[in-house]
Amino acid sequence: MFFDKVIEIKVFHRRTLAFLMTHIGTFKIDISTVYSQPDHRFYQKWAPLTDPTDTRSGVKGYVQASLSVLMKGDAPHMPGLPAGTSSGSSEDIEKHLLLPRGMPFERPWARFRVKIYRADGLPTMEAGLMAKMSVTDRAVFIDPYVQVIFAGQQGETSVASATSYPVWNEEISFIEQFPPLAQRIKIQLLDDAKMGDIALATHFLDLQQISDPTRNGFNPTFGPCWVNLYGSPQNSTLGDVHQALNQGLGEGIFYRGRILLALSMDLYSSPSAIPTNTGSVAAAKVKGAQGKFGLKKKKNSKKEKTEANSATSQLADEPDEAGVEVPESVTVEVEEIHPLPEGYLGQKEEFLLFASLFEVTMIDPVVGTKPLTFELSIGNYGKAVGVGKSKKSQSREELTRSRENLTEETHGLLGSEDELEREEMTNPELENRSVSSAMRPQPTEYDRSFKCIQLQPPAMNLKPCLYVWSQFEDHSFRLYQANWLSKMADRLETGLNQVEHLLRRPKSKAKERLIEVLLELVTCCKQFSAFSDKRSQSRPNSLDKCRREFIKKNLVLLARQAVRARRRITRTKTKEQLMESWKILRKLRQLAVEPQSTIPDTFLWLLNGSKRLAYVRIPSHSILFSLVEEQKGRDCGRITTLYMKSPGCSPGEIFAKLEVYLWLGLVKYSKEAVSSLPEEFMPMYEEEEETQRQLLPVEERRKIPISLSCQDCRYFQLRCHLYQGRGLLAADDDGLSDPFARVIFSTQCQVTRMLPDTLSPSWCECLLFDRVLLEGTKEQFEQDPPLIIINIYDHDKMGSPKPLGRAYAEPEFKTVEQFYEKPRLQFYDVSRGRIPAGELLAAFELIELDYSAFGETSSQEAQGNLQGGPAETHSSDGRACLQDNY
Repeated sequence: MFFDKVIEIKVFHRRTLAFLMTHIGTFKIDISTVYSQPDHRFYQKWAPLTDPTDTRSGVKGYVQASLSVLMKGDAPHMPGLPAGTSSGSSEDIEKHLLLPRGMPFERPWARFRVKIYRADGLPTMEAGLMAKMSVTDRAVFIDPYVQVIFAGQQGETSVASATSYPVWNEEISFIEQFPPLAQRIKIQLLDDAKMGDIALATHFLDLQQISDPTRNGFNPTFGPCWVNLYGSPQNSTLGDVHQALNQGLGEGIFYRGRILLALSMDLYSSPSAIPTNTGSVAAAKVKGAQGKFGLKKKKNSKKEKTEANSATSQLADEPDEAGVEVPESVTVEVEEIHPLPEGYLGQKEEFLLFASLFEVTMIDPVVGTKPLTFELSIGNYGKAVGVGKSKKSQSREELTRSRENLTEETHGLLGSEDELEREEMTNPELENRSVSSAMRPQPTEYDRSFKCIQLQPPAMNLKPCLYVWSQFEDHSFRLYQANWLSKMADRLETGLNQVEHLLRRPKSKAKERLIEVLLELVTCCKQFSAFSDKRSQSRPNSLDKCRREFIKKNLVLLARQAVRARRRITRTKTKEQLMESWKILRKLRQLAVEPQSTIPDTFLWLLNGSKRLAYVRIPSHSILFSLVEEQKGRDCGRITTLYMKSPGCSPGEIFAKLEVYLWLGLVKYSKEAVSSLPEEFMPMYEEEEETQRQLLPVEERRKIPISLSCQDCRYFQLRCHLYQGRGLLAADDDGLSDPFARVIFSTQCQVTRMLPDTLSPSWCECLLFDRVLLEGTKEQFEQDPPLIIINIYDHDKMGSPKPLGRAYAEPEFKTVEQFYEKPRLQFYDVSRGRIPAGELLAAFELIELDYSAFGETSSQEAQGNLQGGPAETHSSDGRACLQDNY
């Protein structure tokens, strides 16, 4: 939101009385454009002034100014006055304009048209002034309207009365110079409430993502396309602590509906040019007539709209007088447009979202011992009944009573039973299993600082499964394209990290590895272009077609850039070409961002009764299934680690750690949701549902498991050799800390000793996690070993420990058959949120044990492994202390 603020410079003719001052010109630029410049500033540049009330007069003059945007911690630095910049000559001004590099000196005027068609699945508000304190559970319909803000200008649609499925079919147009000095268009959905308008959700259209300013590029265009809205999970008018999320401040944590909109732009070639396909003078009279009937403002009844339509039809019959030139002044206009044809975006397809919980640990101890449940949702599908008192939790009779209490005018707007029928359609289907059964958390073993839910044997042998059926328009080709580009970027990033690591070692093969990485990138670019030419897009809009050519063009440029970098690589220039390769990666990441995502993100919530404790938001493209491996989501059909966070928490805080299997795809691929599971996990089905399926044809049966049973368990011993930390953050007033570490592995946690007054603690300890039972095959542990989390704290005598940072590590996996070798120490980065917080020198090894019976060690080799490790002395509390073996 801060970067969308507009800096406005106005110049006036000074007069003795303020109201007699004459406006000369204005210059506008948003903070984002300033911050994107080198050193985040414009220094002594000339800003061109234009008069918004007289757009045909051109530039009114120039004003020299310096603009700088500093973030917290940035040091202000202003260079000396360059020679020749203060002369004020025309040539000097043109060379030092307050415009981004590459932007033309003369910017033509353009009309930006934002078309708002309708919205779907908007939230309802709780009845009563104080929401939660209200004695009634009846939910009321909202009166939504859309507010669009661009480059300091603002326009609004009419108000749709008492509905969660409003239809506007209106266009809001802005006059602004092109290219504009504002990067984003703010689209905010609001409720026209009696106590003051309330923001329901906010979305931003980034013009850089939907346009190509280069030669043979394309102007800003978008849709028509559904835009998913996110915000706060609360539906009350007052007392919502997360209301800022609805205003666009921060990442939304709850689905709030979707809105269908489009964006186009008409460019005026010169101030006196006549654009094609514009209206006549009568059209201007139409806008004036519509302004009289309130179409430029919020409207509260259909009567006004009907009268405005009749006035429009009368004025449309008048003969044309002359072509419309560039508008004389910058105005915001609202007009009615034709609705989209039925089925324009394609028919809805059914999707299956499937998830299975494998591990739940590192839960914040504030949950106590109260039972917990998990909620899986995508869009409005799968949301728990009764949570937040949403309208979906009401019965048909309650909705009928709510509808009877509305006024006659509102009753006429709702029509017969349309609203009630829509509500029934959005209710979760009976076969959905979106909420898990209640599970009571237990303290972690050894150290009881965290809570966990025992899903591993012998406490529990079944993994709970959740699944949701949903319906959305199938525009999967957009997400397939994003997944392919994301995987290309992931492989490039992995290779560049390896090269960077090799450069730290003397006489390494960093040059050869960088050449391999760049050649692999060129090959991937060729494969993407070849495959893209063979596949056709389903119902593409203008932006889809433009982006297809835009991506192909940029991949060719990136491939050429990679080939040039490869040819210039020498032993002495490897580091320089590595920096160029990182620039290629940044461009590839930008290409992978899809601005039109029809399928909403997936949410997994941790609930305690009706209270929402923590969440994780999962981009749907990352778990979307495709038969083509490159198009499949990165986390689709595999067990992945997710970190839940509490709403409103600071970055880096973790409320719970999950190991979850996720799958999303079309119904015709639903068998892949089960077949993609690891072989050692057997799906378990509910007997009652199985009996019902026998009555259906084989093609119509939906066999979705309710739990998974593991058939392959192994015992392991984890050894955590914590040697030393360095460069840790200072937490005490004396500039030092009293650090200690907590190591979390699966459902177990152990703690090192505390060392006072140091930022480089030398623990020299070996924390031993003995007889850890894990599920999976040896091949899986070798390819993807389980993650170890090391939390470092500062001990405080008067309060709770202060977090200093967190590190992540993967252990060295050693099978029973392998001969024991000492582990290798290495440095692990410690971070606190996004801030580097030091390093940890440690080694971790996961040793397989051969237990033929529970608790009995029968393998002599396993015993030899235990005796062949580093010399250890065991303390009275069972900890093993590392001696001077390193």
